[in-house]
Amino acid sequence: MFKYALPGAMAALIAGPALSDTAIGLAGDRTLVQIDLSAAHVVGMIEADVEGRLLGLDYRPSSGRIIGVTEDFVVVNIDISTGEVAEVTIMDTPLEFDEDTPVIVDINPVPDALRFMAGTVNHRVNLSSGEVTVDGDLHFGDDTDGEPMVGGTAYTNVVDGAEETRMFNIDVARGALLRQTAPNDGTIEVVGTLGVMFDGPIGFDVVTDSEGNDTAWLYANGMFHTVDLDNAVILDSWEIEALDVALRDIAVMTENDD
Repeated sequence: MFKYALPGAMAALIAGPALSDTAIGLAGDRTLVQIDLSAAHVVGMIEADVEGRLLGLDYRPSSGRIIGVTEDFVVVNIDISTGEVAEVTIMDTPLEFDEDTPVIVDINPVPDALRFMAGTVNHRVNLSSGEVTVDGDLHFGDDTDGEPMVGGTAYTNVVDGAEETRMFNIDVARGALLRQTAPNDGTIEVVGTLGVMFDGPIGFDVVTDSEGNDTAWLYANGMFHTVDLDNAVILDSWEIEALDVALRDIAVMTENDD
């Protein structure tokens, strides 16, 4: 587990992060868990008003809203205070995946498009029309053997009108941080191993503050962690008070977002 593998993070386990970010975690089929990361404490829990299961969620900087994808491949805005949803678009092509395969729901802030992946399948979704572009299968572009097993994805520079971004993945089989160097081609390279193995689902997201600084957050093994994206190092780890459910996705917002 992380808390035994990272002795340098023990002070953070006691104090909580000095960052004013809010995480929205997805648990069960559609439970939304609001977490104050500065206090390392759960502050709310509500059910999203959807039929069936939410496949995943993310923060969309162009609208300042949390979006989710239903199992019918409908993209919805989610009101995190009430759980109410409003349709954004319906995908014109479904994503095929095994039930136990993590589904990736993440907004690329430059084109304001949705990256939608599972296993090695790599889709790009136009959020205005619902048109799906089937991009190249995920594969390693370096000398890494086998196929990537992506359990979480995050883009950097998560701001409205972003002109550039980088795309990172977490490989749950290798315990590694990956960079998707050619997102549309599906080309991936290993940044480095994180020194731990994952037990259960993970959540991964990047939040960008008003000065343009990125913070990468990883939920894994029942705890929250910050990650150095350039060096594939877990910086600090926190237990979250009153978090009694396992999360399978996260979206992180700054304190200025609703």
